[in-house]
Amino acid sequence: MTQAASQRAYHHGNLRAELLAEAAEQLRHTPAEQLSLRAVARSLGVSQTAPYRHFSGKEALLAAIATRGYRELLALLGAARDAGSESAAKQLRLVARAYVDFAASQEQIFKLMFGPLVQPSDDYPELRAVSRETLLLVQSILQFGMENGEFEKQDALYLANASWAGIHGVATLRVDTPSLFSKHVDLLRQIDVSVNAFINGIRRRDHETP
Repeated sequence: MTQAASQRAYHHGNLRAELLAEAAEQLRHTPAEQLSLRAVARSLGVSQTAPYRHFSGKEALLAAIATRGYRELLALLGAARDAGSESAAKQLRLVARAYVDFAASQEQIFKLMFGPLVQPSDDYPELRAVSRETLLLVQSILQFGMENGEFEKQDALYLANASWAGIHGVATLRVDTPSLFSKHVDLLRQIDVSVNAFINGIRRRDHETP
């Protein structure tokens, strides 16, 4: 290794961030199981040992990518929620669309975030914390709907799990069987039908949901 290469390998101030960005970029075309730390290092022009100064191994790198993905997803869901501020039902619809949009645009990262390679999340405290924040965002929408009279009062945590399971199912279908939506089913309509079915099951009968 040349002296210049050595200095880049060991003294690159932004190497951790660049490793994450490059690995995430490679995941656009490569399943997480096939991602190689060596290939990531090679793409950045650093030594094969350089990544290990920032990550203990491939699993730690994947957990960091998943954490980064959750943060991006959380920001998108927060913006979607804020855009529908007048109605919890509208917030749920917009959040559901943002969720599926994220899954469709970041397929391999989406699979990684919910897959076995970064589980149990207890091994990665940052990952566990940000994934919980995502659930809490959905829970806060349902709590808002109960407080403003849109929804029947129930346990918001269980409702959040139920609503997340439903929209996660649509997102997973979009990722795993894209031909279903490209040929047979309108994706936006499917999202709205799924969310509306959930809303109709929890809304107060004396409240007209927008």
